[in-house]
Amino acid sequence: MIKEFKIHVPDKDIEQLHQKIDLTRWPDEINDYKWTLGTKKSFLENAINVWRNDFNWREHEKKLNDVGSFKYKTTSGLEIHFLHKKSNSKNAVPLLLTHGWPGSIQEFLKIIPLLTKGRNGIDFDVVCPAIPGYGFSDKPKELGINSKEVAKIEHELMIALGYKKYVVQGGDWGATISKWIAELFPDHCIGLHLNLVLAFPSEEDDPMEGVTPEEAKGMENFKKYQEKGYGYFAIQSTKPQTIGYSLNDSPVGLAAWIIEKFHAWASKESDQLVVPLDEVLAIISLYWFTESITSSARLYYENGPLGFSLNKVTQPMAGAIFEDEIARPPRIWAEKIYNIAQWNIYPGGHFAALENPEVLSNDIYNFVEKLQII
Repeated sequence: MIKEFKIHVPDKDIEQLHQKIDLTRWPDEINDYKWTLGTKKSFLENAINVWRNDFNWREHEKKLNDVGSFKYKTTSGLEIHFLHKKSNSKNAVPLLLTHGWPGSIQEFLKIIPLLTKGRNGIDFDVVCPAIPGYGFSDKPKELGINSKEVAKIEHELMIALGYKKYVVQGGDWGATISKWIAELFPDHCIGLHLNLVLAFPSEEDDPMEGVTPEEAKGMENFKKYQEKGYGYFAIQSTKPQTIGYSLNDSPVGLAAWIIEKFHAWASKESDQLVVPLDEVLAIISLYWFTESITSSARLYYENGPLGFSLNKVTQPMAGAIFEDEIARPPRIWAEKIYNIAQWNIYPGGHFAALENPEVLSNDIYNFVEKLQII
């Protein structure tokens, strides 16, 4: 069953957020301009001051409602929240966009209008589901909802919406979910577009054979991530409940946890966020108001170290590779898993739909146009 769902956070919840911020007990700090030990205190203090005194949640709430906010009750009983924006074309290509962590469906607010306005006779009907345990989607009550199971839920949603053939797109966990959809439902998923490509070398082969010097340089991103930025992954994939108590109770703790990722994964400047602070605060607010930080972190536990299979998919695949992405595998590795029809490299970081919506939307258009899917 599909029904409209108007997002409205009660005033008392907003007031409670402000009260919790006011009661914050701040830690001391030994840090440098590079955020070596974590989120820089002065930056966070300023961000929290903006969140407390200037940020307007109602504006961001309205943006989500204006796109088209709905809920779907799956056959498993879980209710899934999703955005659904149709183009004006009867021949529009259904496009399923899946977010990741610490993102949300809010990642797609800037790219949705670009995809539904059409180009060269191609239009998209855009569907953006919130992963179970994220945002206003139900939180799973039992273990077992990993990326593979989420793929089944999202496919069920697309069929319920009347879309028997569709294209999938994703980054972060959305990339693993999209890959699973392509693998599980090849008769329905007709194209796979990823802005985070996960691939690994064959154990039998020399991993560096066929790798270009530029690709080898790009692989340094992942090495740096493993050495300096892997702590959150280790915690969330092993003991998400323990960290959840703190993050669910402290808005400043939650903001520090998420802002550090937006800084590390999308910024070259030491004290700047590429994504506007207001948009980052909107995402943090969604986690706070829906109390979904613990349930969202459990997806790391559910997926383990990989989150997808190494089986090759046959549908055409496009990789939009952003230079500052945390993982940039060489194309020759990806060719063992994907049927690559398009492979482009762009400036930018992990949160492509927020950082570079025009670039990402153009890459999606080019992919669909090239394949003549419509």
